[in-house]
Amino acid sequence: MILKRPSFLLLFSFPLLFLFTMPHADDSFQWRTLEAGNLKIHWYEGDLDFGQAALESAQAGLDSIANFVPLNLEQPVEIFIYANADDLQSELTSSEIWVAGHADPELGRVRVLIGPGPQQGIEMEQRIPHELMHVMLYRHVGAGYKTIPAWLSEGMATLAEIYPNADHERVLSEAIAGNTLIPFKDLCVAFPDDPAQAFLAYAESRSFTGYLYEAYGATGLQNLATAYADGMDCERGAEHAFGISLSQLEQNWLSSFQGQNRFLSALQNISPYLVLLCLVLVIPLLGLIGTLRKKGTRNGSGTEIRR
Repeated sequence: MILKRPSFLLLFSFPLLFLFTMPHADDSFQWRTLEAGNLKIHWYEGDLDFGQAALESAQAGLDSIANFVPLNLEQPVEIFIYANADDLQSELTSSEIWVAGHADPELGRVRVLIGPGPQQGIEMEQRIPHELMHVMLYRHVGAGYKTIPAWLSEGMATLAEIYPNADHERVLSEAIAGNTLIPFKDLCVAFPDDPAQAFLAYAESRSFTGYLYEAYGATGLQNLATAYADGMDCERGAEHAFGISLSQLEQNWLSSFQGQNRFLSALQNISPYLVLLCLVLVIPLLGLIGTLRKKGTRNGSGTEIRR
């Protein structure tokens, strides 16, 4: 599931196009379908290029997901694209109006909100890979997927996005500066209902999961997901996978993030001096180059080449 924000490795070579009404989708829509093997895209608004772009985004999303968990396309994966929020909400039980995507991993079914228009490329590259990750993660760990903490499943899904949300880092930096971060122990079961707090939860989860990926690799994330899928709670799962508590991992991540911010802040503070230094060095250098060129021109004048 992802927030409604403004937003290749091709696995199969010959997508097929045909028209039909899906038996498990809202039959009030005339679905158009593109499929490549067991990957299927369904949409009802937009031309063939729209469907092709969605298929390519899904394939690129699978390529991204493969960096984190093994792909499993033995069973079909179907992606239904809704053109407006009302149509999507009519298919969901959630009352959260900010929801722009939903996955039913057991069914291999994904629903996303993407309307044709200038933002469609960004939305496809965010929302389709995000929801596909939920399906692939479920297929990797099995029925225990439901016990994986929300911050991990959503963090991995957000990491899989081809086009990351540019607002995540800003919101995260503001929360750190204002000491308003949400503790990860409060993000184990579900994210907040409030849209702003939910968006912060996604930003935190993406950054923290990215930190774990950098520190422990894809195998580490898979081990962590498996530990949680086996029924371990938030603290014990982290201890089992990494030998360190979730709270300590959170502190390490925060220290790392703050260290990056201090470096960027220091760089911004000295940037005027760096510009001045460049001017002091570059201007005389340009003058020297000009002088040498003039000397070369004078030395070369009047020269005749005889055969």
